Amino acid sequence: LNGILEIPKDKRMVISGWVKEDCGNSVTGVPCGKTTFNDGYLSLNIPNGIFKASGPIIEGWQRIEGVFTVPASTTSLQLSFNNSSGGNVYFDDLRIHPYNGNMKSYVYDPVNLRLVAELDANNFSKYYEYDGEGTLIRTKAETVEGIKTINETRSSKQKVINAIQ
Repeated sequence: LNGILEIPKDKRMVISGWVKEDCGNSVTGVPCGKTTFNDGYLSLNIPNGIFKASGPIIEGWQRIEGVFTVPASTTSLQLSFNNSSGGNVYFDDLRIHPYNGNMKSYVYDPVNLRLVAELDANNFSKYYEYDGEGTLIRTKAETVEGIKTINETRSSKQKVINAIQ
C-alpha cells in the first residue's frame, strides 16, 4: 500500500483484519496444526503498535484485532504487514475505524455486480450464492465454529400444461 490515510490523533481507533499462514496443508483448514498464527502480524510505528492474531482459526484464517491511539506528537504513521517465517502469509479484509464507530463492508462480483459478501461490525462475513439465472439461493455466515449455511432456497416455474388427463 502506498497512499495517504488521515487518522485522527489522540482518538481511540480499531484495527482489524484476517491472516492466513500457508504451511502447505489446506486439507484440515488449520495449517500445520497451529492454534495461533504468530508469523504474520500487523504493526504501526507507535507505542503498543503490534497486533497479532487471536481467537479460533476459521477456514484457515485467524482474526487480528486491536485498539490503538495515535500520539499527538506523531508526524507520520506507517502500517506494516509482517512475515517472520520463510513461508507465505496472506492478509485480508483490513479495516481501520474509530473505536466508538461501526463499520460494515460489502464485496461485489466485478463482472455481474451482485453482492457476494457482507462483513459485519466484527469483521465476520456473510456470503451470498446465486444460481445461473441470478436468483439468490444460499446465504452463509462465518462464525467462530466455521462457515454455516443460514438460508437456502430453491424455486422453479411450472411448465405449461397442454392437456389435462
